[in-house]
Amino acid sequence: MKKGYPCIDIGRIIAAVFVIAIHIYPFLQINPTMELIVTRTIGRLAVPFFFMVTSFFLFKDGYPTQEHIKKTIFSLLKWYGIAIVIYIPLMIYNHYFSQEHLVIAIIKDIFIDGPFYHLWYFPATIIGLIIVLLLIKYCFNYAWFIVIGLYVIGVFGDGYLSMISQIDIFHHFYTYIFQYMDYTRNGFFFAPLFIMLGAQIARQKYHFKHHLHIILLLLSLCMMIGESLILHTFYTLRHDAMYFSLPVVSYLLFSFLITFQGRRYISLKNISLWVYVIHPWMIVVVRMIGKWSGQMAFIENNFIQFLMVVLFSFCFGFIMNVLIKRKGNIDEKQHV
Repeated sequence: MKKGYPCIDIGRIIAAVFVIAIHIYPFLQINPTMELIVTRTIGRLAVPFFFMVTSFFLFKDGYPTQEHIKKTIFSLLKWYGIAIVIYIPLMIYNHYFSQEHLVIAIIKDIFIDGPFYHLWYFPATIIGLIIVLLLIKYCFNYAWFIVIGLYVIGVFGDGYLSMISQIDIFHHFYTYIFQYMDYTRNGFFFAPLFIMLGAQIARQKYHFKHHLHIILLLLSLCMMIGESLILHTFYTLRHDAMYFSLPVVSYLLFSFLITFQGRRYISLKNISLWVYVIHPWMIVVVRMIGKWSGQMAFIENNFIQFLMVVLFSFCFGFIMNVLIKRKGNIDEKQHV
């Protein structure tokens, strides 16, 4: 039996929990510094990890076939479509369809920002994949320069915007960019570098020794925490999804996790995806339960709300995984 990467499957679950934390800030009322370090810094490894997982498995056997590319992109589009349908009721509740210039807003959101606050991940992955596939195939010698350049533009438009925008040329440049997108953490500036890193790890034949790998990983993580603390202390951030040290930590973490091989936990892949998609609905559900039951801690206590949303999201993900598996087994029996 071909060995899999069990730590990648476990990592998906941890990353999904971090994504929930990013949208709730569970430690804010306990200790703001702890919140900043755990959620808004270490938690920012979650989405790059998902980008790298996608490209790692896509490029694991070399440059992917057209069929493999189509299958991956179709799967992302399918999940994106399902997620949009799921969130239409909340979009209506939030008066999304009552805004001015609705058609332009829909086009921008569908292709760049996502029509709900966490759905930007799907168009970002698709656009990032297309950019990287084209660069590797037609512009390989310059691919790294381009994706790094795009990421640097993204970082300055994210956490360092208040610093860089003091220079007129950059102020005008980013003012122009933000006419077409809400943030630079998207498929043009954020995703390509991590997708490229995932593809590189899939192809590389060498590995650091474990003790050296752990030391480098810890040092780079300390660098990212330091960068985050400086940014949040001295600058006004447009967003805090991107750091200069984030690709280094992501590369070292992912390349370390794939050194552990064994039996895969394939169900964790499906459950983590459902958790990612459904958790904003679960935030709404938990708050509604708190309001109806009088349990105000579900609304006012971030940590308790986080625990409940994690519980409900994973229960939903587990149930959906079981139902889909059962449906698959029934379909197979019908075709025997």
